[in-house]
Formats: sequence, C-alpha cells, structure tokens
Amino acid sequence: MSHLKQVKSGYIRHFLYATYFNMIALLIFVTGTIHSIFPFWFAQTPYKLAKYIVSEAEKQFNLGEKDD
Repeated sequence: MSHLKQVKSGYIRHFLYATYFNMIALLIFVTGTIHSIFPFWFAQTPYKLAKYIVSEAEKQFNLGEKDD
C-alpha cells in the first residue's frame, strides 16, 4: 500500500486512472502499429497520447521529477 500513499490516492481512484491510462496505452499501440505500416497515418498521434498520459498522471497524482 505504500504506492497508494506515495501518490496520495485510494484504491478505487488508482484503479480507475490506471485502467484509463492503460486504455490510452492500448490506443498508442494500435495507432503506432498502423503508423509503422502506413507512415502518413497517425503521424504524431502515438507521441501526443503518450505525452498526455504523462502530463495527466503528473497532475492527478502530484508526480514530479522524482524517480522511484
């Protein structure tokens, strides 16, 4: 449970955000795979989605530059 304390989150909130971010990660995989075959489709989409996950996780869980 130390991870939940570290991100100042309860189990349900953490579960919902983790599931949400995992669905976006799946979308990154799908659009990235399509882009690898057809380079003119989804040119910046995987990058933008990955950047979105990072920025939202930092906002929601008060994450900073800490590595742990």
